[in-house]
Amino acid sequence: MIKSWLLKGLALLVLGWMSYDLLFSDHGYRVYHAEKLELEQLQQQLDTLKAQREKLAKDILRLRHDPKSLEDLVHKELGYLYPDEYMIIIPQKKIDKKDVQGNKE
Repeated sequence: MIKSWLLKGLALLVLGWMSYDLLFSDHGYRVYHAEKLELEQLQQQLDTLKAQREKLAKDILRLRHDPKSLEDLVHKELGYLYPDEYMIIIPQKKIDKKDVQGNKE
């Protein structure tokens, strides 16, 4: 009778320890679930970076093989002008320190 009770108690103790270990250990379900979420997030970042890389590769090929696109890029980014164009530069309004602080006179 005592051995049966002792065996059942020991089995319950081992089962409890195994359940706790399954959930909360360094290799348990909670860690597995967190790592799974992190892996999904990293996979999404990888997909985004691959899409950006493909877009940049297409842009490089387009700039290498299409002189018009290179000319448009230089015209837009560097501000080069064609001989028949004019550039008008409008100065920005200066901001007084008094206006920023709220001490308007």
